[in-house]
Amino acid sequence: MLRLTSVCVFLFSALSLCVDSGYSLGAVVLLLSSTCLLWQRPKLGLQRQDWLLIAALLAYCLVFVANMLYHGDPGREFDMPLRALLVVPVLLLLLAYPPRPAAWWSGVAVGAIAGAALALWQFTMQDMERPQGSTSNAIHYGNASMLLGMLSLAGLEWARAQRRALAWSALLLAGCLAGVFGSVISGSRGGWVALPVCVLIIAVHNARQHGLRYLAITLSAMAVLVAIAYALPHSPIRERTAIAVTEVEKMNDPANATTSIGQRFEMWRTALLLSSERPLLGIGRNGYLDEKKQLVLEGRMGTTTSDATNAHNDYLDVLVKRGATGLLALFGLFLLPLCLFARALRHGAASGHPFALGGVVLCICYIIFGLTTSSLTLNIGIIMLVFPMAMQWALLRHAQRGA
Repeated sequence: MLRLTSVCVFLFSALSLCVDSGYSLGAVVLLLSSTCLLWQRPKLGLQRQDWLLIAALLAYCLVFVANMLYHGDPGREFDMPLRALLVVPVLLLLLAYPPRPAAWWSGVAVGAIAGAALALWQFTMQDMERPQGSTSNAIHYGNASMLLGMLSLAGLEWARAQRRALAWSALLLAGCLAGVFGSVISGSRGGWVALPVCVLIIAVHNARQHGLRYLAITLSAMAVLVAIAYALPHSPIRERTAIAVTEVEKMNDPANATTSIGQRFEMWRTALLLSSERPLLGIGRNGYLDEKKQLVLEGRMGTTTSDATNAHNDYLDVLVKRGATGLLALFGLFLLPLCLFARALRHGAASGHPFALGGVVLCICYIIFGLTTSSLTLNIGIIMLVFPMAMQWALLRHAQRGA
């Protein structure tokens, strides 16, 4: 069983961006394998922090499902919150049979490299303006690529403690650069915000171990790489940044409602307006779409975003559809695991620090991604949050027990 969980954990990340729904393979096998807990009944030794993580997952699922039932939303809407429920038996399986750390870190790095290679092929050979890897959307590919890149960077602390430290460090560093590269050529600007935040968090943590010189070197290296990426000919960073600045400057121009940023502002404004109608429970998915059509008929909203099924912002989308109760459940899904990982990073055993740091990076990335897109309304979004959360938590708890 230990070998099976290791293989599944590796395949989950390794195939996530280079094979259609590649992240589902490892996740489904882990879910099916978790049924063995019914008859093998291994001793899990669950502690308070394990129950808190499980509570965050279950609360998110139950609140959203109850809200959807209340509003009579379509059946397909239930798929996303149910992922948070299905990951609970997977978490218990991984706590009982923890995968090898090498399977997790190698999968993360290989996934970032494979995804970037596919995106580069799409960009150069298929003339795709915004590569999207094996996903259906450049935004979600770019965010997932940045996530794998930052997780690879978090794993360098683990790599330095291995017998083949140089080879592991090279692999994870390559995964970091590939993940950032994939995000850059995808043109997904929202994910770029996560780069300096995560690098700063990782650098500050390592500076506590290796001195302030490490912090200065890391931040200087990041500044140099960003400057080089910005200065390159036909740089996606420079071009997309210039477009963003132009669109923000013309924010009050009615014609700007057709641009990317203009449409986002329109969706955010509409979501805030409609959320005031039923602030506690929201108006549901159907109510959201119906109300937007009414605003179009009244001339209070443009037609360019009337068919969008979400608000392109996790927090506003949940607020308008699920109300304040749904927003609290969402914050619980992000912030409670973040606090648990951060506490382990600060006070836990050193052997668990890489996994705790990876958990912090995971939560921070999703908090940032949610500002400019609705990550949790798609399969890749919710799965790439809850399953890596369970995997890293299991590896962290295993390291703590070993210590």
